[in-house]
Amino acid sequence: MKPTLRIIHLFCRLLQRERLNRENVIEEYKINSRTFDRDISDIRNVLSELHARDELIYDRNDKCYYLSRGGLHEFTGMDVMALLKVLLGSRALCHDEMMSMVCAIRSLLPYDDRKALYHAIEDELKNYIEPLHGKHILELQWKINKSIISKQKIQIIYTKADGKRIERDVLPVNIVFAEFYFYLVAFRDESEYEYPAFFRLDRIESVKVLGKVGENSLYTNFRYSDMRPAVQFMYAGELFEIKLRCRKSALEAVLDRVPKYEIIQELDGCVIVKVTAFGEGFIRWAAMQGENVEILAPQELRTRMSQWFTKAAEVYMQDVKDA
Repeated sequence: MKPTLRIIHLFCRLLQRERLNRENVIEEYKINSRTFDRDISDIRNVLSELHARDELIYDRNDKCYYLSRGGLHEFTGMDVMALLKVLLGSRALCHDEMMSMVCAIRSLLPYDDRKALYHAIEDELKNYIEPLHGKHILELQWKINKSIISKQKIQIIYTKADGKRIERDVLPVNIVFAEFYFYLVAFRDESEYEYPAFFRLDRIESVKVLGKVGENSLYTNFRYSDMRPAVQFMYAGELFEIKLRCRKSALEAVLDRVPKYEIIQELDGCVIVKVTAFGEGFIRWAAMQGENVEILAPQELRTRMSQWFTKAAEVYMQDVKDA
């Protein structure tokens, strides 16, 4: 191999976060120690001439050369493993986009760590199940994000859960992820609603930029982080202060789900808690908790919960009658 090509090859391996062992490189490229030292010196000179933040470092413990990150935090194998476990478990992306992202994130690691990481996530990779919609959404997400940054109104063609197609002019303010899906958080144009609506990105058929909004209090006053603790299953609507009786065995799961809370009273085996949440989504979540959670107030939500259980019971009682 020609000297120039060899140096480029070594440099590319260093850029891929590989650690180069002196003796292994000498044997692999059939060169002597003086030639290796000269190659290392040439790489250092290139980095210096380019004023690169990376620095070629020699680790005396394992006798390897590697590129630093100029004082920036480097992803470790532990970091990337945790990140990919969460990403794969979320099932947020179609198969192609998920595999592409996993490869990109793995490339942040040194070569040996990439091999070890593959074994840690091999089963999830081979058996990954994409969401039912199977759509590519990363490009759409990025396009909408640019509109948010530029404060541009957009027009979307959206397919609702019942299959009905609608057209909406909206003011986009955020993109969030929850419960397997990415959502556009946006205010309806000319709407008097205090809170925004949620649109699943995979149900957005097209986006048309309508132009800049200019100064609008929605962009300065609204913060999704203030709203998020009260949202369940991405339903907004009317905001309620809700009083609950919660079994102690289920308390941790409840408080993780509704992080803004106040413990009013602790009783034998249960706790009285006050939370703030949007009614529709909270009812859907509370129904899943069975007897572990009871809505005490307001009476409106307690009545709606009772009606929900009555309808559900009628479905199952019909099976009993038929039997």
